[in-house]
Amino acid sequence: MVPRNPWNILAVLALLAAAVTAPRVATAQSAPADTAGTRAVVPTAASFVAPVDTADASATTILLVRHAEKSTTLLGHDVPLSTAGAIRARELARVMGDAGIDTIVVTPYQRNRQTVAPLAERLGDSLLVIDSVDETIRRLRDDFHGQTVLVVGHSNTVPVIVEALTGRKVPPFGDGEYDRLEVVTLTPGRPAAYVRLRYGAAR
Repeated sequence: MVPRNPWNILAVLALLAAAVTAPRVATAQSAPADTAGTRAVVPTAASFVAPVDTADASATTILLVRHAEKSTTLLGHDVPLSTAGAIRARELARVMGDAGIDTIVVTPYQRNRQTVAPLAERLGDSLLVIDSVDETIRRLRDDFHGQTVLVVGHSNTVPVIVEALTGRKVPPFGDGEYDRLEVVTLTPGRPAAYVRLRYGAAR
């Protein structure tokens, strides 16, 4: 288990630094703009510092991704990752390995658990399985003050969670879009801060 990092914005900056150096990493994009087929220039570190008070150790940084690419050759409701998905899972571990993750939240499906398995193994961390969007939202609001939390959801749940936490309506995931990384920072007494990044191979 990685020691808790109360300076949550440092986790985001570490994540950004890792993403910038990643091979084939798409550049960061500030939400809610989402122009199909384009990649924005990576913002400077200062643009991430502005919305968050780094002196507030009660702030919660929430990183949300969709599960990686799943197999299209197997039948069933709970299929594993494809080869491309396994590659993305390893890239997620590389990008987030030094981001100060305190808690990893997943749904029960094996594609979600496999997406974060390399990271959990690297951190020596266990997974918190929550099979309810409402319960996930409640716990993100109430239970992780001062922590950095990674949530591995689905194309139809990540936008719902982000909207509930920030009040911003975010676009749905496109077909085959697996590289979105949503970053939400909850600071008591302040509006939620929200940034969208990209990681791994582009869709």
